[in-house]
Amino acid sequence: MSPPGPAEKKPLRWALAAAFLFGLSTPLSKPLAQTVSPLWLAGFFYAGSILGILPGFFPGLGMGPRSPREFLSFATLNRTEKLSLAASILIGGAIAPIFLIVGLTRFPASRGSLLLNAEAVFTVIIAHFLFRETMTRKLLVGVSLGSLGCGIISLQEAGNGLSGAFLFLSAAFLWALDTNLLRFLTGINPLVLTLWKGIGSSLILLPLAWRFEPSRHSATIVLTALGVGALGYGLSLVFFLRSIRILGVSRTGAWFGLSPFLGAMLSIIFLGEPLTSRFLIAAGVLLVAILFLQDFALPPNRIFRATGKKEPDQFKR
Repeated sequence: MSPPGPAEKKPLRWALAAAFLFGLSTPLSKPLAQTVSPLWLAGFFYAGSILGILPGFFPGLGMGPRSPREFLSFATLNRTEKLSLAASILIGGAIAPIFLIVGLTRFPASRGSLLLNAEAVFTVIIAHFLFRETMTRKLLVGVSLGSLGCGIISLQEAGNGLSGAFLFLSAAFLWALDTNLLRFLTGINPLVLTLWKGIGSSLILLPLAWRFEPSRHSATIVLTALGVGALGYGLSLVFFLRSIRILGVSRTGAWFGLSPFLGAMLSIIFLGEPLTSRFLIAAGVLLVAILFLQDFALPPNRIFRATGKKEPDQFKR
């Protein structure tokens, strides 16, 4: 990841803002996870994401669909796209966040943030074994170092720590599977797709929460949860896509890869979690692993390469 030149410093703010907001969502979720049940909290997060992406449809940003009809184009999808979208909503939008939220009740947020780097590792492994993508030596080194770093973090905590680490790793695995499913959805505008996923996830999670975990939440709790979802799951995507239009996919993805490390740092600062030598070693190992994996673990870039499709206009410089 080379340092930005003078002409890139202003556009770089979009990528760093996206990484900051996404990283911030983990420490902000920690206190909420102690008081709100997983189904309700995950539902609030994805309902909030719908609000968070709305600024992305502002015409001046040039990220919205070419026609409003694209919002209602679900019927035009083929069978593979419909199944992939349904699986993406269920796996990435409903099940994975529940694992993450339950993990936050059993594992420090700073350690959990670092474990989310496992998503890049799992993404490579799934793509290799399920979709026959090439596992180069560079990727193999990255997978090995990523596994080592996650192992160091997982073994640091005793008692419930191992179960907490398992929950974070499960969330990372499911999001990696979700990322691989996106290869079948490249024809959908990213903001339209995110809107569909936000609505779909909310329609799954909130009725289930109402049925199996009936409870009342204060307006403060609900608005806070919606705010975390809007910032970490919605607005961060708007900034990410805006940065892609200016810096390109690779540079934006490289800088966005800092988000788990920012989340860990913010957890230590705001939640008062301890900073240990083992934590620093694991963070260093994971950072090197991500540098090895970053050429692969960029969703839009990987999707276009895997499908052979031309990079669409919204992802060009």
